Amino acid sequence: MVAAYKALLGRHAVTVCAIAAAGWAAWFCAGGLAEHFIARKLNNIYVDLRAAQAEPNAQIDKVLNTLGQLDLSDQECSGKQYAQISELVKNLRFVDQAAVQLPNGKICSSYGQELTSILAGYEKRKFSVGERTYWLGSGQAASADTDFIIVSQQSVYVWANKKILLDNLKLPEDVQLDLIGPGGAVPIASTGPQPLKMQKPFHLEELVTSADKALIAFPGSRNELISVISLPLSYLPALRFKLFIALAFVFELLLYLSWLARQHYTSTAVRLRHAIKANKLGVHYQPIVNLTTGYMVGAESLSHWNANGVDVPADVFIPVAEKSDLIRELTRSVIRQVAEDYSTYLWACKDFYITVNLSARDIQDQTFPDFVSSLLATYGMPASAMIFEITERTLLDYEPAATQLRKLRACGHRIAVDDFGIGYSSLSLLDSVPFDILKIDRSFLEEDKIAAKDALWRHIANIAKTLRLKVVAEGVESQQQLPHLLSEGVLLAQGWLFSKALPIQSLARRYFECPVNIRYFGDKRASKISINDFY
Repeated sequence: MVAAYKALLGRHAVTVCAIAAAGWAAWFCAGGLAEHFIARKLNNIYVDLRAAQAEPNAQIDKVLNTLGQLDLSDQECSGKQYAQISELVKNLRFVDQAAVQLPNGKICSSYGQELTSILAGYEKRKFSVGERTYWLGSGQAASADTDFIIVSQQSVYVWANKKILLDNLKLPEDVQLDLIGPGGAVPIASTGPQPLKMQKPFHLEELVTSADKALIAFPGSRNELISVISLPLSYLPALRFKLFIALAFVFELLLYLSWLARQHYTSTAVRLRHAIKANKLGVHYQPIVNLTTGYMVGAESLSHWNANGVDVPADVFIPVAEKSDLIRELTRSVIRQVAEDYSTYLWACKDFYITVNLSARDIQDQTFPDFVSSLLATYGMPASAMIFEITERTLLDYEPAATQLRKLRACGHRIAVDDFGIGYSSLSLLDSVPFDILKIDRSFLEEDKIAAKDALWRHIANIAKTLRLKVVAEGVESQQQLPHLLSEGVLLAQGWLFSKALPIQSLARRYFECPVNIRYFGDKRASKISINDFY
């Protein structure tokens, strides 16, 4: 069992490694993408935050600048001053109170009364930035009643309610905003239950993580306040895992598509198409021998494909050609090669013919007869030297097929029916379609069938005699088959007993060799043919 698993792993090692590499790449990319998406989300929140802060900042700036221009030379807070301050802030949502401090220290408030102290009885922390000073409550909990941020500039003070300021931001759920003083030294406000605790210094505008947060710190306008926007740290691994699942699926899909593409571009059909276009397919010929004379009278053309030094069996690429609609191109390639070979090597071979197999698509092609006629005229090959072979399964419709075959016969070609007896309607085929030659399939001539007196092949031979058709026995592989064939008048045969399929040069050389010797057995004519006579 272990050995079997090792063998399986060895056969699929590349696939396993590719899947593992895709998984690792998906996990690595998911981490980077998760950080990118979190950073982009926090940046978008900050953009919205800046927009939400515009109105409060504008109101505070307006109050500070307007009150800073008042005449503060009086020694006492006057009704006019109270009215001016109150009128300025009464319609401002984010400014709860404003006050000015006279040179003698008295503080005039927008409430229409004098304040005894800015702190008003509770402790405040403060920090200064430029001309402004910020006063903060010591507690972190925001209260709408008591928790204010006091902003002062020269002798002017503005009270902004911290709770209202934070609520105006309308932050998404689970997002926390912490406002921190310059350099991260003073925590000002937080929208979370617990203010953010971070070691200084802050890395501005970079995604960083703490023990429980993923956050980005943004510098405020005029570098006054730092806005720290954070999400729970659990968002990062959760998002990374989701992205990993998605990326793993995408990567595996890409691997699968790459595999399909590779299968497609390395498939038999694609390689065959390229081979046909590049004219890399050849033709071999299996001799057809006259058993009474020993001479070769013809040969069957067989498409031959050698891909990178390896022969591809015909029973592999021929069905592929038929399924992928390449069979028409393949047939025309074979006919072109046959015509060229004939005009080069066989033009002096008297009465020698070559058979070419046709498919159903060839027979249905109305341009096929004209193509053949034009091609043979180009190479100077007589039509009588090319015989077309068909099988019953290639005739999808007898009537149009018969019409097409009659056109070919009218051009001077003969028609052979191959594998006769295999189909269920062979007799009707002979009656419907014009034929000149009948080829008996090898399955009827096997050694355990050929000697039987009532063997089917004998009946086929007699039918051929009645119809005055020439008969060719296929698949002859032993000398013991010869007497039986001759006894029924089957005079033509092809098979490995005589020769395998040969290149055109070998076929031409063999044609001009001496014929084999023939002798007779009693009153029945038979042929004793030595294989050595053909090799």
